[in-house]
Amino acid sequence: MDNSGVRVRGKRFIYTTNIKMTGKGRGTIESTDKHPIELTTPVEFGGIPATWTPEELMLASVNACLMTTFSYYASKKGLDTVSYESFAEGIIELVDIKYRFSKITLKPKLKIKSADDLDKTKNLLEIAREGCFVSNSLNSEIILDPEIEIAP
Repeated sequence: MDNSGVRVRGKRFIYTTNIKMTGKGRGTIESTDKHPIELTTPVEFGGIPATWTPEELMLASVNACLMTTFSYYASKKGLDTVSYESFAEGIIELVDIKYRFSKITLKPKLKIKSADDLDKTKNLLEIAREGCFVSNSLNSEIILDPEIEIAP
């Protein structure tokens, strides 16, 4: 991986959220100037279908962090992507007497304009995986399985 030209400066960032219980195993997440998010426990534990769970939100956070981090580095390095979408799968299992995400697999699908940018795209995806604040805060194994196409 070539991470030359990628500088990391020490900074401190603070984010806040608030949660309100709205019923048994249900709540609403809020943050300043944001739309509230309803959540529930997973259906397997009595939750409400079609409602976000903390597990899905964490998985979405890892997936979103990869996308936004990749987008940041791609713009810095002049990589023009045609499209980006990503599927994420997380496995929760009993590890050391605790349930936790043992593995998270991220499968970004990208379309780029030129075959000349293929290696740069792969490199920037790896830099983004290593630089993602969210996944760096977890003990889970993070697998990156990208699919890159050249746009016609």
